Amino acid sequence: MLIKKNFSLKKLNTFGINVYARYFIEVKSIEEVKKTFDLYPEIPKIFLGNGSNILFLKNYYPALVIKMGIRGKKVIKENDNKVIVQAFAGENWNEFVKWTIKKGFSGLENLSCIPGTVGAAPIQNIGAYGVEVKDTLVKVQVYEMYNRKIRYFTREECKLTYRYSFFKHPHYINKFIILSVYFILKKKYKKLNTLYVEIKKELKNMNIKKPTIQNLSKAIFNIRYRKLPNPKKIGNAGSFFMNPIVGILYFKKLKHKYPTIVGYDISNEKIKLSASSLIENIGWKGKKIGNVGVYEKQPIILVNYGEANGMDIYYFSKKITRSIKKKFGIFLSREVNIIR
Repeated sequence: MLIKKNFSLKKLNTFGINVYARYFIEVKSIEEVKKTFDLYPEIPKIFLGNGSNILFLKNYYPALVIKMGIRGKKVIKENDNKVIVQAFAGENWNEFVKWTIKKGFSGLENLSCIPGTVGAAPIQNIGAYGVEVKDTLVKVQVYEMYNRKIRYFTREECKLTYRYSFFKHPHYINKFIILSVYFILKKKYKKLNTLYVEIKKELKNMNIKKPTIQNLSKAIFNIRYRKLPNPKKIGNAGSFFMNPIVGILYFKKLKHKYPTIVGYDISNEKIKLSASSLIENIGWKGKKIGNVGVYEKQPIILVNYGEANGMDIYYFSKKITRSIKKKFGIFLSREVNIIR
């Protein structure tokens, strides 16, 4: 392990913000995680995956930034119908999903092309196109910082809901480090989740009538490639805001007044609103202030056009949330993790 001082994190966060850490280290094994806590017990610590879902507000952190670099994936148990796989926290999420698809395992194909690491997936309960991590999660292996021991949490214990897990609860933040995640996937599948209109259109364009998991993953890649900015070319953290959930009666009231608003049924009583349609409705799509803007092809994404800092992006997002609240009476929560 090599600890570095006054280390720039600009290339380690997809917003491309030039942030400096007092100390930086990358850990590549569980033993190195333990050793880091033994050697530097008193120094405050911040944990970093691929930096694709975070916004640093400060330009300098007098802390030890630990990049999770533990990689690996393997089959743990299988039968004719199902398989349990383990992936370590530092694995690139999309590469892991591609590995499962290549193996012929179904369950994660709708989550193709999501940036980030495996370790971040259960914290955020990442989801896309009708599928969430909680649908296939078995358990999570963690390192408990206070007691310095390894523990396991089941799916039920993780309390996974829309873009949330108990790891995000204020009482548990910075108390556990995710080391690896276990998933249960199908080896045989009869029907894939292709309910979203975008997916149906793309499969039709691909002339696919009975899609395989490979076809579905390719369709999602095509959609995301067209809609999402490449962080290597323009700084962004993917979806900045969460889609708000409202009661069906309130949705009908909004839809009557604002016909362009989009919503999806999630139960008999609840509707998940498209945050993009709300932002576009208030005229923010493509809007730019200084070096920060709303991406012209996907309003749920905020972008760093140049040398914006974390506070620039944060205050820009507040202008949007205030506008949404004023017009629709809805609070738009941030999906991106704010590092204060």
